[in-house]
Amino acid sequence: MKLAQNHLAASRIVISEKCDETVRYAADELARHLFAMSGASFPIATDALELQENDILLGINRHTDALGFSKRIDALPKEGFFYCTAPRALIIGGKGRGLLYGVYSFLEDVLGCRFFSPEVTHIPHRCCIEIPVLDHTETPAMEYREPYLTECRNPEYAVRRKVNGQSVPFFPKHGGGVKYAEGFFVHTFTKLLPPELYFDTHPEYYAEVHGERLREKTQLCLTNPAVLELVTARVLEELRKQPDAGIFSVSQDDNYNGCTCAHCRAVNEAEGSMAGTVIRFVNAVAEAVEQEFPDVIIDTLAYQYTRKPPKLVRSRHNVCVRLCTIECCFVHPLRSCRHDDPDAPNIDLSQPFADDLIGWGKICNRLYVWDYITNFSHYWMPHPNFHVLADNVRFFAENGVKGVFEQGCPAEGGGELTGLRAYVLSKCLWNPDIDADIAEDEYLYGVYQGAAPYIKAYMEEVYRTVVDSGSHLYCFNHPDKPWQTMELVERCEALFDQAESTAPDETVLYRVRKERMAVRYLRILLTPKGSVQRNALLASFEQDVKTFGLTQIWERGTIDFCLRVLRGQEEPGFWWAN
Repeated sequence: MKLAQNHLAASRIVISEKCDETVRYAADELARHLFAMSGASFPIATDALELQENDILLGINRHTDALGFSKRIDALPKEGFFYCTAPRALIIGGKGRGLLYGVYSFLEDVLGCRFFSPEVTHIPHRCCIEIPVLDHTETPAMEYREPYLTECRNPEYAVRRKVNGQSVPFFPKHGGGVKYAEGFFVHTFTKLLPPELYFDTHPEYYAEVHGERLREKTQLCLTNPAVLELVTARVLEELRKQPDAGIFSVSQDDNYNGCTCAHCRAVNEAEGSMAGTVIRFVNAVAEAVEQEFPDVIIDTLAYQYTRKPPKLVRSRHNVCVRLCTIECCFVHPLRSCRHDDPDAPNIDLSQPFADDLIGWGKICNRLYVWDYITNFSHYWMPHPNFHVLADNVRFFAENGVKGVFEQGCPAEGGGELTGLRAYVLSKCLWNPDIDADIAEDEYLYGVYQGAAPYIKAYMEEVYRTVVDSGSHLYCFNHPDKPWQTMELVERCEALFDQAESTAPDETVLYRVRKERMAVRYLRILLTPKGSVQRNALLASFEQDVKTFGLTQIWERGTIDFCLRVLRGQEEPGFWWAN
C-alpha cells in the first residue's frame, strides 16, 4: 500500500466529523511526521466524505463502522491500540491516548521514526512511503508509567514515549493521564489531619513514640476511630472538589515515627509488620469512599518501616499499595541483591526487598512500585545503574506490579544521562520484555552518533569499576566509596577526549560535552576543598552550568546554593555534597 510517491501524498488522513481534540491532534501529528519524511502534504478529511482508496482511518468513524473495525476499537483496553491494513485503507485504532500511541508506534515500528528526546527525533527521508500488509495490536504491561525525569516532564515527548504519569502537564489534546487528587500525591497523613489544628486538643490523634505523643515529625494513630472518621470525611470533601481525580493518597509522612501505642502495637505485632495498621486503616477509608466514588483508588505507601507486608490483612480491590525501593542497591538486580545499608541503620534489611515484593504481590490487587534511579545527593555524579533498569522492571511485572514511578532527576537541564534513562525506561514500562540493550544502543547512536561507542565505553568503565570493587550503589551517595578514584576519572576523561574528537558536528559535540560534566563533577568532589586546583575546576564547571542550563546539581537548593557549598562558602545540611 503506497502512502506517498515522488513526494506526493497518495492517501488522506480521515477522522470522524464529530471527533474530539485528541483525535484531531493524532491526525495533525501523523500528517506532520509524514510530511517531514516524504515532503508530501497529507490532507486531513472527515468521514462526511466518501471512502477513497488508500485512506488512513484514525479512531472510530463512519468508515470503520462500514468496514467492521469499530467494534474492535471499542473492545480495546484502556490505552491499547492496533494498526492494520484493510482492502482499501490503513486503520489505526484506539481511543484517547491509545490512538495517539497507535500513531506514534506506527511511525516508529513501521516507518522507522525514533523519538529520542524532546530535542532529538530521527525521521528517515523517503520520496516514497510504502507499507506491507499489517495487523498489529498492543496493550501496556503497566497501567501507570512514570519516569520522573527532566525529559518526560515535556508533555509532547511524554505522550510519544507512552508515559502517562501524574507529574506531566498534559493538555486535553494529549488525552489525559493518571490523575491523583491535587495536593494529595504521597505523604498525606498530616495534610489530611494537620497537627496545628488538632494536636493541642487531641494529641491522641497522633503517633505515640517512646510513650510520648508527637506533634512534630509525626504520623497518625491509625487505631483511633476518631482519626478514621476525620480522615475519611476529609478525603470525601476533597474528592467532591476534584471529580476528575482517579487516585487519592492516604499515606504515611516522610519520617520513621509510626505509632507504637498499645492498640497500634497489638495490631502490628499480630500482623508481623507496621504495615498492618496502615492497610487496615486505608481499607476502611477505601470502603467508605467506594460508596460515593466507586472508581476512585485509595493509594498508600509501603515505605521504610512499613515495607514488609502484613501477615493477615489483604488490601481491598480499590486500594493501591506503592512499595518503595529507597533502601536498595541499584547496581545489582533487585531480585538477587543481598546487602546491609549502613546509611539506613533504622531499617531491618535482613529480609531482602525481593521477598517483600513477592509478598505484597500475593496480598495486593493493585501494586505500584516507587523506584529510585538517580543519586539525589549528586545528580551529576556517575551513577551506573543501566545494567539493572530493565531487569528490575521485569521483576516488578513478574510479581503483579501494575504501575511504576521511576524517580530520577526532574530538574531543568537534567542530570547524568537522564535522556538515556527516560528513553529506555519508557520502553520497558510499556513492554518489560523488550531488549533494553537494543534500546540503549538506538539512543546512544541516535543522539551521539560517531561518539556513541565512547559514551557506551564510559558507562561500562564506571559499572565494572563499581562491581569489581564489591560496592553497592544507593540513591544517596557521597564520593567516599572505594570505586570513586582519580584513576577512574582519568580513564573516563580519556574516553570523553575520544568522544569529542569523533563528534560529527557542533550539535553532537554540545551533547557530548554536557555528559562529560559527570566526570568533571566527580573530579571536583575528589579534589581537596579550598585548593587552587578545586577552585579552577569549579570556575570552569560554573561556566558549563550556565551553558547547559542546569538549575540543580542535587535534590534540594538552588544552583547558586549548590555552587556555594562546593566552594566551601556554605554548609550543605543533611545528606548533600561533601
